[in-house]
Amino acid sequence: MANVMRALPALLKDLDWTPTHLVHVGAHEGQELPFYREAGIPQITLVEPIPALAARLHREHPDTVVHECACGSQPGREQLHIMARTNLSTLAPPQDIDRVAQTIDVDVRRLDDLAPTADAAVIDAQGRELDVLAAAPWPSLSLLIVETCTVDDATMASPYRDVANVAASHGFTEVARWVRDYDWVSEWGRGRGLPPRNAEVRDVVFYRPRS
Repeated sequence: MANVMRALPALLKDLDWTPTHLVHVGAHEGQELPFYREAGIPQITLVEPIPALAARLHREHPDTVVHECACGSQPGREQLHIMARTNLSTLAPPQDIDRVAQTIDVDVRRLDDLAPTADAAVIDAQGRELDVLAAAPWPSLSLLIVETCTVDDATMASPYRDVANVAASHGFTEVARWVRDYDWVSEWGRGRGLPPRNAEVRDVVFYRPRS
């Protein structure tokens, strides 16, 4: 999501609103942090299940709260699949098109337990976004940014329509959409040779003003 987060400070300015506590699920290397700081967000919580990346976030960003775990609807332990070409990882069962380098056991925690006061959430869970949303801190949230996909791809991102329906059911309206070419993203993560699907990966921003 780092390439699209450049638009976040301007979007928040247009909304005339700044989060007080943002939680980012799937923080990876923390590429988005400069844009969060530019936007003036005072409290940031990062969730990253890959141990080496979580340790790096702890080391390089001591002013944030870092949780080494994945997020889901139920707490417990699950297998995390780390892809060979990138540092992307997913709890979803890998497909034949995925190239998995390593599978490790990780803790899974509910997002509303990790960040119950968050008023903004960024969710990049490689196909498990809907499961994360099932335990989101809905009462406190005003802003939601979720990676979605316009085709069925279990380890890329959750379906756009399903995510939009969940957000709408909680009173959120789509206010921005940052689009990337699905085939380019798939090739970047999996390599060449896959048939084109002419679809989109959409990082979608949903907003619910608070009275």
